[in-house]
Amino acid sequence: MTLKAVLQVLPSLNSGGVEMATLDMVKGIGAHYPGVGNYVASAGGVLADEVRSNGGQHVILPLNTKCPLTIYKNIQKLVDLIKAENIQLIHVRSRAPAWSALRAARVAKIPFITTYHGVYNSNGFFKSFYNSVMARGDKVIAISDYVANHIRNQYPHLGSNVVVIPEGIDANIFDPSKISLDQVKSLRQEWEVPLDHKLILLPGRLTRWKGQGVLLKALRQLDHSKMTVVLLGDDQGRVDYRLELEALSKGLPIRVIVSYDSMPVAYAAADLVLSCSTDPEAFGRVTAESMAMGRPYIGTNHGATPEMCVHGQTGFLVPPGDANALAEMIQHVFSLPDDASLRDRARKHIIQNFSLDKMIQETLELYAKAVNM
Repeated sequence: MTLKAVLQVLPSLNSGGVEMATLDMVKGIGAHYPGVGNYVASAGGVLADEVRSNGGQHVILPLNTKCPLTIYKNIQKLVDLIKAENIQLIHVRSRAPAWSALRAARVAKIPFITTYHGVYNSNGFFKSFYNSVMARGDKVIAISDYVANHIRNQYPHLGSNVVVIPEGIDANIFDPSKISLDQVKSLRQEWEVPLDHKLILLPGRLTRWKGQGVLLKALRQLDHSKMTVVLLGDDQGRVDYRLELEALSKGLPIRVIVSYDSMPVAYAAADLVLSCSTDPEAFGRVTAESMAMGRPYIGTNHGATPEMCVHGQTGFLVPPGDANALAEMIQHVFSLPDDASLRDRARKHIIQNFSLDKMIQETLELYAKAVNM
């Protein structure tokens, strides 16, 4: 059977990893299968125009709700859409709309595929059952080995359908050869980084589990007179945490930058990139992006991070939440001679295993297999 029409379902199309992965697949389908119906259903958002500009068709449905009645009503709306557009496959990326999509797929007798984008909290039977919809796909895409193991442990009776397709980053965008020295100099001036300072970059929204506080404790143990640390991320309304960080950073060379529109330049300007997450990352785009840029990198040794960062070969790992170990590793990395081979290994590892092209191709192959099951 030839692939003719695919429907991706998610709550909304605002910024976020789920939304970007959906848009990446819209682009992938358009590039590899330009004649295939390329549909996205959501409640809308700022990325809806990008779906349309990349050859996709966006259908507005109230999928951004957990209201049981609306979830139930969405079943028939999705069935009607499937029949009207001859959809052959439905691909879901979030739990609440997945319950509607699962039933719609069963009524329409088409394959139901899910992507498990994170490790959900399962406190109690009802929450575990609610989460389980993401493991009920005819195929369940796990974005890392870490996530795949979680699904198999949490839902052993559903684990046989799990397929690992790591999230991918665009190595053509995150390419150090495309960043000029002038761009780097301009950014360091904008961020007021002295010429003789080492720039340490910790990207990530200001939330406790991203570990900014761990880094601040580590800096207290170092001679930071020749360092500038940039915390790149918004507090997203967590004012109390931001104020706590400001208090902890008194006397430290800290800059808080809410946002910057060119992450490849930000990575290229950094002498060291950190990921200090105290909770496990289901994937960790900072890890993949910074290593694709060939930057020295330190991450925490749990979750999916060790899948991308091979300690001592493509970067370095420390125990989560351990400020002492982080301080020692920062000092160690800055004592090393410039190592082009480590940078090359890091970039090659990401391109071979975690590229956007690889993710798209493997997902499209899964689509083709699913419609021929």
